[in-house]
Amino acid sequence: MAEEQDITEESTHPGAQHNLIQLEWKAPEFINHYRGAKWFLIAGILTILLIGYAIYSGSATMAIVFIVLAGVYYLTHNQEPKIINIKITDLGIYAGDDYHPFNEINSFWINYHPPYVHNLTLRLSDKSRTKVVIQLDVQNPVEVRKTLAREIPEVEGEHESVMEMLIRLLRL
Repeated sequence: MAEEQDITEESTHPGAQHNLIQLEWKAPEFINHYRGAKWFLIAGILTILLIGYAIYSGSATMAIVFIVLAGVYYLTHNQEPKIINIKITDLGIYAGDDYHPFNEINSFWINYHPPYVHNLTLRLSDKSRTKVVIQLDVQNPVEVRKTLAREIPEVEGEHESVMEMLIRLLRL
């Protein structure tokens, strides 16, 4: 567990002078799944088939959308994740440059099934961004749970969604 230390010099938050760090760790901002030549070959064939179907059905717009989606996916997912600092303080949670005060977090849960899944999920009250997933990496999930349970309710028995599971299994 990280020593309690003041983070006033790093934060412009109004209550920062009373904001002591309870836990701190570094983690990747997302999990970068290994995609070998076989994965890219299958993805390429699938993309070509979708574009071919769009052309066959006479929908140039659909073909353009598939081409753009494939290009955007390649550009956004072909980069290494940044290692970010995660801090749980007296007033909220810092995940890299993002700050989530406890009063804006409705609940949390931890999905911990090593070696594949080790996430802290926050359900926010913000309408535009309802869920934030933070990687635990090597941080002890029991310590995280004990620290957060003092401030926000835990949702027990919550699992990763079917969409999250598909993304992980298909290495998207």
